[in-house]
Amino acid sequence: MPVLPYIQRKELPAKPGIYYIGNSLSPVMYVGLSRNLKSRHINHHRQGQFEVMENAVIRYRVLTEDFLATISDLTKTLMKLEKQAIDHYKPPINNTPVANQAKFTTVHGPTYIQIHKAREAGYCTHFEARDGDELTINSSRLPLISRAIEEQRPIFLIASGAYKDYEIAGYPHLSELLPYKKDRIYLLISRFIPYGYEESDCFGYDYVVYGGNSKIFFNPYMILNSRPGFNEFKSSYLKLGFTNCERSPFVSELLRLGDFQLLTPA
Repeated sequence: MPVLPYIQRKELPAKPGIYYIGNSLSPVMYVGLSRNLKSRHINHHRQGQFEVMENAVIRYRVLTEDFLATISDLTKTLMKLEKQAIDHYKPPINNTPVANQAKFTTVHGPTYIQIHKAREAGYCTHFEARDGDELTINSSRLPLISRAIEEQRPIFLIASGAYKDYEIAGYPHLSELLPYKKDRIYLLISRFIPYGYEESDCFGYDYVVYGGNSKIFFNPYMILNSRPGFNEFKSSYLKLGFTNCERSPFVSELLRLGDFQLLTPA
């Protein structure tokens, strides 16, 4: 693979690929993905960790034009390649907390949701991740994205679909969804803290949002339908796409499920 000293990362190609951070003693200490390797490393959320690494280098594998012509979902493909590399190399930095993460000590403040429509987007690969992994979502609402990143506020991903949509998309454990077969089923998939974004042409959205320090709600599914306050929340917020839902009383339940400390403001 091509290799650059980390201090020369601005010379990376502006192309999609997988990158590996390390040095001569530990060649793969961190693995990541990007739709644009150069822009990703101009201001990486772990830049401070990489800069203090002795003799740090960045190796990268660019997706070729021939390969790109064979895939329909670049983000999903990158996530699959990244996961394969992480499972193979087991890089020690990937599943560690990012320094100076925000501490959530109140039910108040911006809290964001994004909908994953099972019929349109298919199976959600977040379910293949582990707690702490870095995740992505797609959105077109740059002002909200920028604020979420700046304030390091949580984003919750919620799946929406009929039972048949989940069945066609290949979701496992469908028996858990059977009691809601006549309803539209809402699953809490994941939550993460956003740290950056890139321009995107995926699913008609303008941006890919990157995040870490994640939590995955799987095995069993986290079905929201019967939770107190969800019907009101659904009616007000689950038709708007990526949005700030901090005014809803149901946010306290989302934050509780996300393992954030909940305190009443003084």
